[in-house]
Amino acid sequence: MSETLSFKDRVVVITGAGGGLGKAYALEYAKRGAKVVINDLGGTLKGSGHNAKAADLVVKDINDLGGIAVPNYDSVTDNASNIIKTAIDNFGRVDILINNAGILRDVSIAKMTPQDFQSVIDVHLNGAYKITRAAWPYMREQKFGRIINTCSPAGLFGNFGQANYSAAKLGLVGFAETLAKEGFKYNIFVNSIAPLARSRMTENVLPAHILKQLGPEKIVPLVLYLTHQDTTVTHSIFELAAGFYGQIRWERSSGQIFNPEDPNFFTPEAILNKWSEITDFKDKSFNKTQHPLQLSDYNDLITKARNLPKENNQGSIKINSLKGKVVIITGAGGGLGKSHALWFAQYGAKVVINDIKDPQIIVDEINSKFGNQSAIADTHNIITESQQIIENAMKQFGRIDILINNAGILRDRSFIKMTDSEWESVLQVHLLATFAMTKAVWPIFTQQKTGFIINTTSTSGIYGNFGQANYAAAKAAILGFSKTLAVEGFKKGIKVNIIAPHAETAMTKTIFGEKELKNHFDASQVSPLVVLLASDELQSSVKSKNGVTGQLFEVGGGWCGQTRWERSSGYVALSNEVTPEMIKENWSQVTNFSNGKSIHPQSTNESSMAILQSVQRAIATQGTNKSSTDKGSVSFNEPGGFTYTHKDCILYNLGLGAKSNELQYVYENDSKFQVLPTYAVIPYMQSTMSLDMESLVDNFNYAMLLHGEQYFKLGSTKLPTKGQLKTVAKPLQVVEKGGKAAVIVGGFETYDVKTKKLFAYNEGTFFIRGAKVPSSKQVMNKRAPFAIENFKAPTSTTPDFEIEITTDEDQAALYRLSGDYNPLHIDPIVAQSVRFPKPILHGLCTMGIAGKALYDKYGPYDEMKVRFTNVMFPGNKLKVSAWKNGNIVIFRAVDLNRDVVVLDNCALKLIDKAKL
Repeated sequence: MSETLSFKDRVVVITGAGGGLGKAYALEYAKRGAKVVINDLGGTLKGSGHNAKAADLVVKDINDLGGIAVPNYDSVTDNASNIIKTAIDNFGRVDILINNAGILRDVSIAKMTPQDFQSVIDVHLNGAYKITRAAWPYMREQKFGRIINTCSPAGLFGNFGQANYSAAKLGLVGFAETLAKEGFKYNIFVNSIAPLARSRMTENVLPAHILKQLGPEKIVPLVLYLTHQDTTVTHSIFELAAGFYGQIRWERSSGQIFNPEDPNFFTPEAILNKWSEITDFKDKSFNKTQHPLQLSDYNDLITKARNLPKENNQGSIKINSLKGKVVIITGAGGGLGKSHALWFAQYGAKVVINDIKDPQIIVDEINSKFGNQSAIADTHNIITESQQIIENAMKQFGRIDILINNAGILRDRSFIKMTDSEWESVLQVHLLATFAMTKAVWPIFTQQKTGFIINTTSTSGIYGNFGQANYAAAKAAILGFSKTLAVEGFKKGIKVNIIAPHAETAMTKTIFGEKELKNHFDASQVSPLVVLLASDELQSSVKSKNGVTGQLFEVGGGWCGQTRWERSSGYVALSNEVTPEMIKENWSQVTNFSNGKSIHPQSTNESSMAILQSVQRAIATQGTNKSSTDKGSVSFNEPGGFTYTHKDCILYNLGLGAKSNELQYVYENDSKFQVLPTYAVIPYMQSTMSLDMESLVDNFNYAMLLHGEQYFKLGSTKLPTKGQLKTVAKPLQVVEKGGKAAVIVGGFETYDVKTKKLFAYNEGTFFIRGAKVPSSKQVMNKRAPFAIENFKAPTSTTPDFEIEITTDEDQAALYRLSGDYNPLHIDPIVAQSVRFPKPILHGLCTMGIAGKALYDKYGPYDEMKVRFTNVMFPGNKLKVSAWKNGNIVIFRAVDLNRDVVVLDNCALKLIDKAKL
């Protein structure tokens, strides 16, 4: 174990420290010798009210431990400077600042009020700015500072009903990245965390059993490590939860270059023709896939692009869908907006030219080139008069199809000199205007069931940039806002994408260097991509059920590239007590992107599920040191270990519908007491994680995994009703299916630990949608003959046996106690998040119900194979039909309430009674 990380005499300011994460931070800092300022307004989760009690109680807890702490009750939005003053007055310095305070005002964009949006931005983003601005001079002067900004998965990926929260949280990341660049030479290191932790904000959103794993104490160790004086990590983002710690970074595709010199050939069609090259994240001869901290080398890219033939290949698809469409472009009086307008008009669109300056010159130019009424002028204020802009467009053209949020200003200044007005004005014009315009047009797009929104971020927002803390925060916030809009707009036919342009305009010219000015990055080198993103042709040509939405593109100088998140494989700490020292010792795992196990999450659910999956896999493969006093519970004392008794057998039988009068299934003292043969699948299911599917395929995503088929063979004619078992797993087949999914077939041999005899052999077939299997990873081993045989149910022969079984409404709740605790089977919120109206029955439970009915009819069997073709809901009626041919029984099962086949290609092999 490394030396204990001490914070003796360091002064720590923590906002929102009256409970949850903030309190957990405060207690641990104090235990390690820090002097802590406990800031908490004591308001409600929505931000109302004030109560000093929360901060006072934490201070008392620290004082009782022998630590040093003082309370502060100021609001981060109204009097942030006084929070820092409290630290200076009491302790003479401030070393560490944890921006943790927050509120929620969750509501869909359709119902979100300007106050809902502004209040969340104020507490999270503006509050962090104000308190950091107050602390910055002290940190610079003492040449030491550590700052943590608290992001969220909702900020990184978007989340339904949290457009305000997503904007604020990703805005904090852009803010932090700029601070990291400005503070580096002063030994001020700034990082962001995106925790999934149990708190007032998550307790009503996540299921209870998941919340148990998400204690704030698992977040604390990383924050303490990042803020220690010996840690030099900066400009980084981390996701963490339940003992998982991983770095997340930007990954930028090598993209595609086009000669931008001739607008007749650098067109939307040319870009569409090379779309797969833009988004493939493969190295090219002219550029490599990168993990950058700053914008692309546009000078190099445009030089290479100009060496290409001017006649870029236009492909076979012509962009015709924009004819007659109506486009609103803000800030269209010049620069990028003007260029966009000209390009849209060229493709037959009607354009609303919005600008605070007189846009009539641009309108006249467009109308003279493309015909009268091709464009109209609009001078309304995009923040306070957004509704009037929409009404003007509707009055003139009767519809709106596309919104381009492009308007912006710069107020560049180093953070030490930045004024509140410079911060606020940039956020107003960029972020608040984007919200206002989107909010105003959303009802029209919803009613039309179609619409395109293209929002403008910046490389400063993605990577941070010296002297642009305000701009970086606003532009990153727009990106987070857009991610949620894409989620909320998906079912409504609304597509939302984001561009980070590189172009010389009146706004950017002052920050361009000599090379940039010489290369002349014209705005027209950006607009073809914008036009393409607003076209139906792009959506129809991309082979994805989601189309192109919620995506980020960097563009300029004849180059187009896509930028996405990449998360390291991470480190999982299984100990109940995780320490900063453990994080330090395992730092190479936290930041490991080179082992082929990094992932590219695209949604909050996908990211969170992958984290929890990593934790569950670590438990399954490494085991724990826990032992159970309940001899009837599952034990993980060793990898693949499983212990069961008669209680587990009874519980399983009851989960399949056994009744109290069926004593052979429910009473351990009955002379014929037994567990049903389908219990063979239960022990092995605990060991599926040991297959390490992430290593077997590329682009593995647990949220995209489906259990497709199941086969088992008993090791004896009758399963014992107690035992200690161990399962050994190996991949039998790993192949790609149709380019859309990977198929993994695992073989699982389960043995009795004491007798060494085979308990059961299982084969599970799993489909991972979106995963790939390169030739080097393909596996094709021999499988059990019965498992691969096709057992098609006869269509012309009457079944030998049919039975209708009404499942119980509570059947999933009972069956899950046999070991499958997936919340999909019990939690309505989780079920709805993956588009089921209510929790579904476990597929293996459906198999077991059918298996019990067939066992009662035909007697013992030792092999079974089923294919899961649809879901079953608890309480529905299951119809099982069977056809017997010798010792083989072919069967299928139908959910009668929905008239869908749920089990197909099924068969079992009866045991020769002479063997009994």
